[in-house]
Amino acid sequence: MLPHSMWLNKAVEEQLIGLRGRTGITPNVASRIAFFRSVEAGFIYDKATDHKLTGSLKLDKFTWLGKTEMVTELLLKQRYPNFTEKELQAAWAAHVESGIASIRNLNNLNSLYKHL
Repeated sequence: MLPHSMWLNKAVEEQLIGLRGRTGITPNVASRIAFFRSVEAGFIYDKATDHKLTGSLKLDKFTWLGKTEMVTELLLKQRYPNFTEKELQAAWAAHVESGIASIRNLNNLNSLYKHL
């Protein structure tokens, strides 16, 4: 399963923080939305790609995932059954990066609500 402390890459963190400034949605909640949008869109993480986790927003997985923890971990384990704990964390971060692309430029909470 996922490690207890998780982080993203710096560019995704900045997008999450920018989204919080415009919508008021915290980075952990926005990352949950982004993760599930990515899964829904059919994104598949390729561990052969070098996905750097360079961010400084290191939170425990309970804060990142909230009540979606069990579903998130089951989806990752189902999609990537042979991945190690660290590889699953990189896959989660890649899914968040993929999913944030569609919502990162929304200007307010109302537009985010309509977009979902």
